Parts: sequence; structure tokens; C-alpha cells
Amino acid sequence: MRLKHLFTINFFIAIVFGFNCTFLADMLLKVYGIVPDPASIWATRLTGGSILGFSTLMWFGRNTESVNTRKAITLALLIQDIVGFVASLDIQLGGKVNLFGWSSPFIYGLMAAGYAYFLFIRPDYC
Repeated sequence: MRLKHLFTINFFIAIVFGFNCTFLADMLLKVYGIVPDPASIWATRLTGGSILGFSTLMWFGRNTESVNTRKAITLALLIQDIVGFVASLDIQLGGKVNLFGWSSPFIYGLMAAGYAYFLFIRPDYC
């Protein structure tokens, strides 16, 4: 697998989650077993906007010729995914979300591992 492929896979995951967080926040929170309130809906929509913003980095970064640009995008996505993994694992282990909540640390963890692989183990594949 090349970094371009990871960007593409992550792009489609991010579009789905970003769209749902931004435009279907109330429903998405209920899927996770969270009772929506105005503050949680607001925070979910802000998160969705950030995810959609990062998805543009993935989409345009996958075809850029600049190795330095791809590495910078990879680092930004690694940081985002590490934070997402830790935050998702924390809320899941705290019992604040239902079993569906395990999908978040799983996805964030896989993406973080992928980006770490390209940054630290196989930087020549960037």
C-alpha cells in the first residue's frame, strides 16, 4: 500500500463521519447512546467541520508531487488520529457511550498506525 491509498481510504471514512457530525449531529449522538443537548450538538458539528476540513487535505494531498507536502499532511493526520484515538478510548472506557463507540478508537487507531508507518517505518513510500 502507498500513502496515496491510505489518504483515499481515510478520505471516504472522513467524508461519511464529517457529514454525519455536521448535518446529522442529533441522530449521530443517539447512535452512540448519547442524549443530545445543545452543547453536545454544537461540539459535534464543530468536530464534523474539522473532519471535513481534514478530508480536503487527504483528497488533494494524495496526488501532490511534493514529498514534503505529503509528509506534512501525514503528520497532521497522525496527530489528529492520535488525539481522536485517546479521546475516543477515554469516553468508551468511561462508559459514556454504547458498544458502537468502539468503532471510533478502532478507526482512529488504524489510521494513526497507518500514518505512523509511513512517517517512521517507510518514509520512502510517502
